[in-house]
Amino acid sequence: MKSGRMIFRSLLAWCALLLPTAGCRTLPFPEPTLEGDYGKVLAKWTREVALYSGLETRGFCRTVYLSTEFVDAQAKKISDMRAELPDEAQRTRDRLRAQAATPTVFSVFYTPDKLSNDWNEKNSVWRIAMNLGMGQVEPQRIERIERPFNAELRSLYPYLDDYSVAYVIHFPGQATPADFTPSEADMVVAGALGKMEFKWSLLHPEKDRRH
Repeated sequence: MKSGRMIFRSLLAWCALLLPTAGCRTLPFPEPTLEGDYGKVLAKWTREVALYSGLETRGFCRTVYLSTEFVDAQAKKISDMRAELPDEAQRTRDRLRAQAATPTVFSVFYTPDKLSNDWNEKNSVWRIAMNLGMGQVEPQRIERIERPFNAELRSLYPYLDDYSVAYVIHFPGQATPADFTPSEADMVVAGALGKMEFKWSLLHPEKDRRH
């Protein structure tokens, strides 16, 4: 483990010296290959943030906002993988839409501090909140998905690796005025290791894509 960590730090050091503007610090988590129409929609709704202390990675997170567009694309991919008939495919889409009826995200989080990878715990070291223009709300429910990840989940989220933990975060719905349409979703994850912020433009999803 120590030798691997030393190699990783050496790679980061070389990146810092040779390619200071090339984004080398994301080296331990390279971009996966996202294929086809589903891959395009997945990329469109994914945001990623890294936390560093000098050249040391303190945390790295990819978060996918489960918009209606994304949920429908995922439902189609699942139905295609399972060779579902049209009525089964409709049930799959209805089920996924119901699961993401309120603001929901899928996060893949890595930190070498394993005790801090505890988003689902009641006394987590992190505060998580979502703001859709009506003020921040904290999660209603957080599902933790442990390794090993099954083949279907890895196909749906190629960001999954052997070092991270996945979370499905459900935020409560909010009563809004009849003429109010959320234009942006802003999620913050903050704690002693740092602050991560993820933003999605709900009207123009490409607008605020961050890496």
